[in-house]
Amino acid sequence: MKKVCAVLFLGLLLSGEVLANHFSYKVPEIKVKEFDRWMGKLKRKDGKWYFKSPKKFRELLIDKVDIPPDIKKILDKSSITSLLYYEKEKVIYDYTRTQWGVFKIKTKIDDKTLFNGRSKSKSISSLIFGLAQCEGLVDPNKTYGDYLPEIKNSFYAKIKIKDSMNMMARDNKIREGNYMEKVPFPDSIITFIKRRPKANEPHGDNKFYYSNPQPDLTTAVVVKQLGGKSKFKKFVQKNLNERAKLKYKTLVFGHKGYPGFANWFWATRYDWLRIGIFVSEEIQNKDSCLGNYLRDAISNSVDTGRDWGPKYGKFFYTETPYGLKSKSIMMRGHGYKLLVIDYENDKILEIHSIAADYKPQILIPLIMQ
Repeated sequence: MKKVCAVLFLGLLLSGEVLANHFSYKVPEIKVKEFDRWMGKLKRKDGKWYFKSPKKFRELLIDKVDIPPDIKKILDKSSITSLLYYEKEKVIYDYTRTQWGVFKIKTKIDDKTLFNGRSKSKSISSLIFGLAQCEGLVDPNKTYGDYLPEIKNSFYAKIKIKDSMNMMARDNKIREGNYMEKVPFPDSIITFIKRRPKANEPHGDNKFYYSNPQPDLTTAVVVKQLGGKSKFKKFVQKNLNERAKLKYKTLVFGHKGYPGFANWFWATRYDWLRIGIFVSEEIQNKDSCLGNYLRDAISNSVDTGRDWGPKYGKFFYTETPYGLKSKSIMMRGHGYKLLVIDYENDKILEIHSIAADYKPQILIPLIMQ
């Protein structure tokens, strides 16, 4: 009888019918159990690449105000665990809630809590490639095969990196699920691509096709050119962490000598915000090489067919994300993890969420317009 009652209660729990409103955000935890299972596997040898924090970090002016009730209502009913809103050089909103969905542990968020960006990590791989390009280490007009002879038998060997960074190259037999199951375990991105059948071909219609292998291949090119993991870590620490003036260490998971920047980059909530500020400043700096790289991503972005992010360039959504009318660029990850950068008006919105159970098209304009 007890088992029957337990099953009935669980069914009601999943439907949300017996939950008080302040508990309703727990339900999406069920959606991320599969994610937790993969996160548990990422504790293996060579699985964690830490990038040290710089000696000097960007001090942020905190001038918090009460979050308006209509915005607070959306946050409290969602799986958003962290929100920061920065405007005119000040943090205006600072919202956190108990974190769910990380190794099945319920924890309080503090200043040192690392947040996984999921596909926001793709934009980090773009910044790293851009920084390497500015030092003359890589050329986006070359193909993956020019840098990675190990994958010479795959069609990726013939793909120009600049096209790949606009998501205009994709193995038609790779699906997101298959990729997630194979990389980074037991393969690195290189060994994974190497063992794909030679018969694989891209879609061939020269269109935007979102996929995971491309940012990892792009980062692998930088690792290869620098000469391996140790030099790559030092490069990221010097050129990204120091220039963005991050406060704490960052992390990316990887395996067999290559990092997984398709999904696995981690930073604290305020350091994600600092990365957003860095991107905004570089875009506006006419004398910046990285700024020129980012401006080129914006001006040469491609159509996505997605109304919430109609343009894409160099692993960023580059035009009117979620209907914003001002000039903005966006990093976006699973569960509607977002870093929206309105570089025209000095506004940045950083959101971490474990499930896609809120409406960004409502929340973002409500805060930023």
